[in-house]
Order: sequence, then C-alpha cells, then structure tokens
Amino acid sequence: MFLAVHDAKNPIENERPRVSLLRLPTSVDGINWKPLTIDWSAPQGMSSDLESIARIPGTNSFLLVESGEMIPNLPRFRRVFLLEMRNQQAVLSGFTELPATVKNVEGSTVVRLGNRLIFLFAERAGSQPVAEVFWTELQLQPFKFGSFRKTYFKPSSFTGQNKRPVSAIETDSQGQIYIASAYDPDDDNGPFASVIWRAGRVYTDSRNRIRVIFPSKPQKLATLDGLKVESLAIREAKAGSVELFAGTDDENYGGALRMIPLKP
Repeated sequence: MFLAVHDAKNPIENERPRVSLLRLPTSVDGINWKPLTIDWSAPQGMSSDLESIARIPGTNSFLLVESGEMIPNLPRFRRVFLLEMRNQQAVLSGFTELPATVKNVEGSTVVRLGNRLIFLFAERAGSQPVAEVFWTELQLQPFKFGSFRKTYFKPSSFTGQNKRPVSAIETDSQGQIYIASAYDPDDDNGPFASVIWRAGRVYTDSRNRIRVIFPSKPQKLATLDGLKVESLAIREAKAGSVELFAGTDDENYGGALRMIPLKP
C-alpha cells in the first residue's frame, strides 16, 4: 500500500483530492485507488500543488510538500504538512514552511541516520543543466527544520530543453539516493520520457557531519519512453531487500505505478 499526493491547486481545484491510498494489483482489475478525506481547517488551510510526499522512516508519519511554484493569478504556497496515518485515516498534526527562495520543488525524501532524521528536497530545474538539492535536520516535536544546506545534481546525458533534472527523489535505509528525471514538452499529450538514477548518497562522516554526495556520473537504472515519472517509492520487505517503484503522471494519458528492476 502506498500513500500518494495530488497537485490540485488552491483555490481553483478545491473539489479535487489531495491525498490518496494506492494498492498494488491482485487481479486484472489493476491498481486500487482510494482518495482520503483530510481536515484542512485553520490554521493551515487546504494544500495547493502538492508535488511530493516523504515517508518518515520508523513512523506512520509523512511530509506532504507543496511546490512553492509561482503560478499566475494564484497565491504562492511553500508549506510542508506533517501527516500521520491512523487506521488508514489521515490526520494532520502540523505544518511549517520551506525557505522563501524555493522555486519549484519537485521531490522530497527523509532518511534516518542513527537517531537523526535528514530531510532533502530538490528543485525541478526545468531545462537547466543541474538541479539544486537542499537538506537539513528534521525535528518532529516540535515540528521544524534546521538550517538548509545545498548541493547540485546533474543527470548526465539527460539535459536540455524541456528536460527536468529532478521529477522525484527517494532514499533507502542505507542512504542511497534515487532520482527520476523527466522530459515534458509542455503538451498534455506528450510525448514524455524519463530516466531513473541511483544518484548519490547521504551519510554522516567520522565527525558526525551530514554529507550529501552526487557523483559526476550517476548510475542509470531505467529509461521509460513515453512516461513521465513524478514519484518514486522504496519498499524494504526484509534486510537487504530493496524494491523501487515509480509512479507516472502522463497528463491526458493518466498514470501508472510500476516496479523498477534494480541493478546490483
């Protein structure tokens, strides 16, 4: 079972769902999809343009992250909501904001390093050669971020016009970072394309300092022609077993959820 977010805009799409549950198929009926009802009452108000969701390892909680994109004639939102799942019911327990400098956040993830939680988010960086990736320590009680630091990710051999260096980001329990890049011609009929990378690593060094490293040549795990990957999810069923899932938003063609084979 997966928790997903939707990029409905506030206030013009308030009737559309923001969060839903997805279940992998058990028959030809395909994926089961169930929108969730969430109390968006004050002080946070309804979300707008949720572009990513980050699971918090070792908990039943998630971070729902707005894009912060400047959308003409609409308010600008750059909030991060803390949500807890209780018996398949979604309960908001707080929110905070990303730095005012964010442009268009497309991916986020949380990794646990010992007793520390590290939050990372990445900018889309459409048509740019590199994407900015920010990270900081995350505190849950009270819910807040520390000071953000920044590095850069470059998707080798996948840059240029209409290519987005980051369309999703995820981490596993070992701190491995997975990133999706996407080609979108700004036409809801496509054609689209995506690449998924084993992109880098987050860890603590010998002085217990946080390090986020992206090699100059990330490892390409998959190429998806005709599909626009906008979400990644890790499932670790047992020690040492990592399963990577990719979710697509193919605009007028709908979406898909698939497992991606992992190279050693």
